[in-house]
Amino acid sequence: MKLKEYQGKELFKNKGISIPENFLVRDSKDFNQDNLSHIKTDEVIVKAQVLSGKRKKSGLIVCVLKKDTKETAKFIFNKGVDEILIEEELDIQKEVYLSITIDRFSKSYCLLFSEEGGIDIEELSEKQPEKVIKIPFYEIDEELLSKLNEKINNQFVREQVNDIIKKLFSLMKEIDGELVEINPLILTKDNKLIAADAKVIIDDNSLFRHEEYISMKQQNLTDTEKKASEHGLNYVDLDGDIGIIGNGAGLVMSTLDVINHFGGSAANFLDVGGGASVEKMEKSLELILSKNIKGIFINIFGGITRCDEIAQGIVNHVKNNQIKVPIVIRMIGTNEDKAKEILEQNNISFIDSMEEGVKKIVEQITKT
Repeated sequence: MKLKEYQGKELFKNKGISIPENFLVRDSKDFNQDNLSHIKTDEVIVKAQVLSGKRKKSGLIVCVLKKDTKETAKFIFNKGVDEILIEEELDIQKEVYLSITIDRFSKSYCLLFSEEGGIDIEELSEKQPEKVIKIPFYEIDEELLSKLNEKINNQFVREQVNDIIKKLFSLMKEIDGELVEINPLILTKDNKLIAADAKVIIDDNSLFRHEEYISMKQQNLTDTEKKASEHGLNYVDLDGDIGIIGNGAGLVMSTLDVINHFGGSAANFLDVGGGASVEKMEKSLELILSKNIKGIFINIFGGITRCDEIAQGIVNHVKNNQIKVPIVIRMIGTNEDKAKEILEQNNISFIDSMEEGVKKIVEQITKT
């Protein structure tokens, strides 16, 4: 479960981590100019509260003069945004990156830090991984903090970051977090560290312990995610261009990894679940095609799920709808032969190997 920026910042604030002065607006008509009086800077940052990344590059984070705040907010609302955070512009001396996440390989927490934070942190981690410090750990102790401090050049960051790390880790355990991230963590010109952004992900499996977040989860779903939930489908929007359908969370996660390995990028996570019906398969295709995707990869390992039901759902949707993107299907398991017969009769091809299927869809969308 991902929280929006303002929700994450509220958790940071409650833990004593400094955040910018801000207020939330849910409708341009309800915009109150008096709220700006609490912000002392001449310019403000207008930030769309959406769960997608790279908001600044997409024009969803804008710095404007106070007098232009309402018009800018109205412009962003017209892009389909429901909530906007308006906050003070910080006097920036330096931007750094700080997060705590789960390292599933070492079965531990992992502290990540870089003295070059900001919107290009992903590119930095790929091109210059040595600039991102990664330290696996189980508990925050002086040895861990000392190890990090030895690698931090800026004196003022070094003096303040330990306290923030302890507070982030306390929050991580308290909410059953999978990720708590500040990017950027701003060192202002008066040498104070302030969380200019917040990314918080809570483990869905722990929500029975956190009833206060259940309604928040529904609120934070995209329209497609809400529709999927109504039909009993496990769906998460992603930023890529290949629509993914599979059965079983583990298989879908593996599919995402293989897509990434061969140079593709998934547009979604969609698990049809066990025993998926013809109708469920048709709805799954309808959902992923509601996005602007370049191709579809369907990966089914039939057990309790019958391959012939999946195949019939695919055929029905293809017959009733004009699909302009390539579809690659990998299908093995229960009633596999019957499923392949259904697909062949309708001139729809299939592949037995997941790796070969992924290679094929990536190649096909690369050509388009």
